[in-house]
Amino acid sequence: MVQYVPKGGPKGGPKAAWALPGFDQEAFDASPVAKSIARMKAIYLAHQDDPMHPEVVDYWKRQGVRKELFEADGEGRYAVFTPLDLAPGHEYALVYSSHGGKEPINRAETNGWAALAARENLIVVYPWNGGPSNDLVETEFPRIVTQMREAGYPIDTSRIYAVGYSAGSDATGVLACAHPATLAAASPSPGGNLFAKGRWYSDPSSYVNNAAVRLPIVCVAGTMDGGDVYPLRESEHIENFNIWMRGIAKVRDFTPLTLERSQEIVATSDDPAERAFGFEFHRTSHLRREGMDWVCGEFLGDEGYPVARFIAGVGLPHAETASHPIFIWDFIRHFRRDPATGESVRALDVLDGMTPPEVVTA
Repeated sequence: MVQYVPKGGPKGGPKAAWALPGFDQEAFDASPVAKSIARMKAIYLAHQDDPMHPEVVDYWKRQGVRKELFEADGEGRYAVFTPLDLAPGHEYALVYSSHGGKEPINRAETNGWAALAARENLIVVYPWNGGPSNDLVETEFPRIVTQMREAGYPIDTSRIYAVGYSAGSDATGVLACAHPATLAAASPSPGGNLFAKGRWYSDPSSYVNNAAVRLPIVCVAGTMDGGDVYPLRESEHIENFNIWMRGIAKVRDFTPLTLERSQEIVATSDDPAERAFGFEFHRTSHLRREGMDWVCGEFLGDEGYPVARFIAGVGLPHAETASHPIFIWDFIRHFRRDPATGESVRALDVLDGMTPPEVVTA
């Protein structure tokens, strides 16, 4: 499994600031996954100061997607992506995708979710969430969803999903605790910083809304990520992780992890997924996409299906790839929130779905 480590010492430098020591930026830049990331961002780089440039609108139209931008000059702006041909009478899952730190939403929209809108019959919204750090996500989320419904977007309210990368991961964590009964599932990715600096360990009142609500989660990370780091490094990080597994995802018969036990897993486990995260999963698998190996670990709920999934690209630094939405959607698409009971419901058959990524080994 390629780790993109040089033969000599770490190269360092500003480009490697979000990678662990030993990361080889040049080797990574030459990899298929890095070239895929560059292709994704090209349309943004060509028109970053004009998010509704005709070439941008046409770019999305060629992918079967309609782009709209609202309140473009205000702090409450957001972009909406829908399939060009919305079927009469059909309701669509909504993906609420929070941006990375200081990342404009027209850059965030190239993270792969908008590209899935037509293929997977999704409505995708990219909100500014009040500023560079998503400071107002807790109030922007209900405001924007309500505004979209009032405008006539055919949203299936039983299938609203919160996703976000980097600072958007933290924002997604806020939504998971502030509005769990509205969401069907969530993806705070990579998630390392969410466990490391989230307020839930120090302020239990932040997750009181989760007491009677199960919210499945999936986190997609990288083994060389220097920003959202796994394995978790401090006891309070582990305690945050325990809170999420036990009280939010509702993992079956969950045994709280300790920092010492996590470090032991990293040092002694024969399983690459367990070594990557420092978690003792119920089951693991090995995937391959974009020329990269990915390791996957899952925690099961009482019914025997996954309620928490962790995936890491082997050698991936702090970077969001085209595989991220593929992996995330493959997990969250199976969950809905029963509008009558508020129960989290999972089904193998979904109205809109994709062929899951290939499992190479289990």
